[in-house]
Amino acid sequence: MPRCADATCVRWRPAFGVWGGVRLNGTWFCSRSCAAAAVRRGLESPPVVGESAGSLAPLRIGTLLRHQGAITQTQLDAALAGQRKSGLRLGAELQRLGYVSSATLVKALAAQAGVSYLTAVDPARVRQAPGGLSIDMVCALGLMPFEAEAQQRRLRVLCTAPLPRPALRAMARLTGWTAEPYLVDDAVWERAIESYAPADGGKAHQSEVVHDVTEASVQVAAAAGRDAVVRYAGIGDFTWVRVEGGPTTRDVLIQPPSFVEADL
Repeated sequence: MPRCADATCVRWRPAFGVWGGVRLNGTWFCSRSCAAAAVRRGLESPPVVGESAGSLAPLRIGTLLRHQGAITQTQLDAALAGQRKSGLRLGAELQRLGYVSSATLVKALAAQAGVSYLTAVDPARVRQAPGGLSIDMVCALGLMPFEAEAQQRRLRVLCTAPLPRPALRAMARLTGWTAEPYLVDDAVWERAIESYAPADGGKAHQSEVVHDVTEASVQVAAAAGRDAVVRYAGIGDFTWVRVEGGPTTRDVLIQPPSFVEADL
């Protein structure tokens, strides 16, 4: 007769009648508190979706712009000197000096990363965005869905440089959809953020931002139904948890307290 999966619990599952409790990823827990304890232990060291090693390092953006004929060596030298004083990224410094346009820069950054790019986005494309991500999730991941191909399980997303590769991998891991990135500049991203709203695809999506593992584990256990699947991944300073079961998908984002203080 199986026992509660929480090693600290001594309760056995009844052989007959209604079992009750919670099933997470096919494992039975006698109560939400036991499920929360198991989730908390897992979240204390979530799997990190990191960068994969490439065969060749990409060209530096200044070198790439020179090869494309977008700037001269004199302009590049001036931007490098100015960058040491301004502290800006090289691309931003080149823009500040008027040597490149935002369209030229985003095209070069996309070529550097090996992805597509857009120089403008119709706000209507993100007012009923696919994917079900809340605005909090979009801002934390740096990924904004704007188009989906359901048969291929492919989600096209906007993002800014540098390409958030760990977030792209986390999206694939937690949602089962491949995220196809399109780089945009910061101004286009900010305008899109102002218009963004997830579409109601017939299945309820909920999200919660919390600031510690204990709070997150309680939220996950509360969101789980009688039988739920829980996936999670660490992405830099954040941890993204997705709970799927029944009619609702719930995202729980663990955001460090330092980010809250920085927003005040």
